[in-house]
Amino acid sequence: MSGGSTDDILIVGGGLAGLALAGYLARQGREPTIVEQADEWRASGYGIGLWEDGLAVLDELGCLESARKHAADPDQFEIRATGGEVLTQTIVPADQTLLLAIYRADLHAALREAVPTDWIRMGTEPRDVEERADGVTVTFEDGTTEAFDLVVGADGVHSTVREQCFANWKKRDLDTYVWSLWAPQDTDIGSDMVSVWGPGSEGFVARVGDRVGFNLAARLETPPAPPGREELRAHAEAIDWRLPAILDSTDDEPFFDRVREISCASWNTDRVVLVGDAAHAVHPISGMGASLALQDARVLAQELATASPGGVSDALAQFETRRRPAVTRVQRQARIEAAVTFLESAPLRRVRNAVTRHTPLFEWFVRRQAIDR
Repeated sequence: MSGGSTDDILIVGGGLAGLALAGYLARQGREPTIVEQADEWRASGYGIGLWEDGLAVLDELGCLESARKHAADPDQFEIRATGGEVLTQTIVPADQTLLLAIYRADLHAALREAVPTDWIRMGTEPRDVEERADGVTVTFEDGTTEAFDLVVGADGVHSTVREQCFANWKKRDLDTYVWSLWAPQDTDIGSDMVSVWGPGSEGFVARVGDRVGFNLAARLETPPAPPGREELRAHAEAIDWRLPAILDSTDDEPFFDRVREISCASWNTDRVVLVGDAAHAVHPISGMGASLALQDARVLAQELATASPGGVSDALAQFETRRRPAVTRVQRQARIEAAVTFLESAPLRRVRNAVTRHTPLFEWFVRRQAIDR
């Protein structure tokens, strides 16, 4: 094993960032190993809005057309107040694609097409990660030990790699919880994509094929036992509009999770690097988590491709230098968006709604998301 080699790469986590990175490495002629804690791929998760930067990654990996088959290309966005009053609306020209709305499992399946299945080991994760000057020794849950030139932590909010290899980081459990489900398109929601602001909550719906993707986020003092369908019903009725009818149209159990944020003083050591949610999980109100993860994979692959002999550490540091400004900007914007969206005070909600109704702030935000890098 040479001091500057990155030929033997372990990717911990087979989520969006891990699969995208493996796809890029495959195009460079490398054969990384991917380990995934789950025994099988899950068929649940959020509805995802994938913006231009994320779409560019899918295009480069040859996965875009596959993803489009299961996605919607919205041409109209709306924000509504409790009860359904339209506060603002944005029309997207027919010849433009600002984002794709897609079910996470469908996006994940599209990314898997770029990765040979024999590179992936399911049902295992590192038990111990020991970094040395010339590589990384990893002991897995079954007791086996292997040496790698580089370890990439793409293992999400609860990252094992982050916990074992990094000291200065924080995981913040927010008081916001999210439900996500898919229902038959039996309810007319009007626009392709609609955000409905309630008291300390937001309902978000998008038409995707013959289904409606429905996310609801709410601030809760005491979380219900998962999946919390009764609590979901109560918040849907408080927001009103078409949300109760969407719930009535399906008996499926919703995906339910707590919103968490991750901040790390550094994402890299000499031979270990974090990407995606493992490095910088952001509030889902931003709609940028998936795009950030895919761009992490793209930039890390670029830096590894051009790393000089003995320059692995420099490549990882340069990856972080390139990516941190965009992540910091999204994290800052997400906090502002969450503060504005999840207002509980009725007087403050009325002021917010009036500003939204009479200014072009929402349209400006949508356009900025589409072109921001």
